[in-house]
Amino acid sequence: MNNNYYRFSLNVSDKDIIIPVEITFDQEGRDQGVEEYESEVLERVINGVDDFEISKFAHAPWDTNNDVTQVHYQFNFFNPNTPTDFINNPPTITDWLDDYQYATFTDSEIYYFSNSFKGSFFKLDFYDSKTNENQKILFSVVLPTQQGLKEPGFIGPQFNQTTVQVKKPKYILDYTGQDKEGFFYYWLKNPDYLNQTTFYMSCKFFNAKKGQFIRMMNKPQSTLTGAGVYNFDKESFFYYKVMFDQTNYEYKVYEESTGLRVGVGPLASEAIIWYEYVNP
Repeated sequence: MNNNYYRFSLNVSDKDIIIPVEITFDQEGRDQGVEEYESEVLERVINGVDDFEISKFAHAPWDTNNDVTQVHYQFNFFNPNTPTDFINNPPTITDWLDDYQYATFTDSEIYYFSNSFKGSFFKLDFYDSKTNENQKILFSVVLPTQQGLKEPGFIGPQFNQTTVQVKKPKYILDYTGQDKEGFFYYWLKNPDYLNQTTFYMSCKFFNAKKGQFIRMMNKPQSTLTGAGVYNFDKESFFYYKVMFDQTNYEYKVYEESTGLRVGVGPLASEAIIWYEYVNP
């Protein structure tokens, strides 16, 4: 057994004993390192702080004076009395009409804004791609049936009808005027998080009377022949292309197969036109 012996000489006047033992403080600075590590872990767990501020994008002007910003939509429904055997009975363009009666609403339900009509709406979905297998929906816009143009309709008993103005599935949206909802698109202000300026817009109509969604196409199935009325390129017929201008906060809509800008007038070649898709 080994022992260390120390001998101390004490003076009656000494009050302290000094022992020359070396002490090294190797823990210095470790608290700061722990704090930095905690901050790094927390940032990874909560994904840090990203800028999700939203900006509104208006429809870009399109007239010769560059001051008209209206965007035109037209929605056409398939006549429910027409046979849906398109292969043996090919449809014609007249089988689709911009009238809610083809969506099984009566003029009385439209005029008096019945709950089933008031609860119906068009839903525009914006995707990052046209390919169904890997596309992601980025935002949506809803167009309520309470908006839209009015045209003559008839209410009352069959032989004593009254002519009234009823809503039609035709929209002229602008930041001024009565119909504003759906005119602006809302997207991320900071492009650093997701630099997406090209979107693909699809459309569905929710029929509250039937309790179901109806998918819409950018061309009627009357433009297709044979088995093609059901078996066609979905990427070409279910989308419009929308381009965002991040500098001026504006958007433009294009018919991709022709490259022509649409939504810039009420004519068939100018408006954003949708047709009910008839699923076999």
